[in-house]
Amino acid sequence: MKAFKSILATLLLLSLIITSGYAKVDKESLTMDYAIKTYIGAVSQGKIKGIEDILDRNVKFTLAQGSKVINYNRAEMISSLKVSENINQNCKTDYSIIEKGDAQSIVKVTMTYENFSKVNYVTISNTDEGWKITNVSSVFN
Repeated sequence: MKAFKSILATLLLLSLIITSGYAKVDKESLTMDYAIKTYIGAVSQGKIKGIEDILDRNVKFTLAQGSKVINYNRAEMISSLKVSENINQNCKTDYSIIEKGDAQSIVKVTMTYENFSKVNYVTISNTDEGWKITNVSSVFN
């Protein structure tokens, strides 16, 4: 009987560990603050946990390089972030809220490197699934 209880307890613990790894973030935890901090952690420190939860299905990424604009979709951005997972950028990162509303906000994220800066203008929308990033436009200074 003791062996049965031990096995049952072990199986229960194992199932809890496995299912917690697959748990989705609920709407209440997808706040604007959570979304922007998760985004900053991903792009500046390679902390990609939760990044898929905060990106809208139709998110658009644009990057201005001189007179050329490069467009990325959600899958391409996630793939790029996975390549740089756990890589800490050698920059100072700061953000400020440019416009804050109940339905949508615009946040300026500045990544300052030694010789240049990358500025990301991040649009975050309050969707049925919580606050999600819907657009990111990046420029280099």
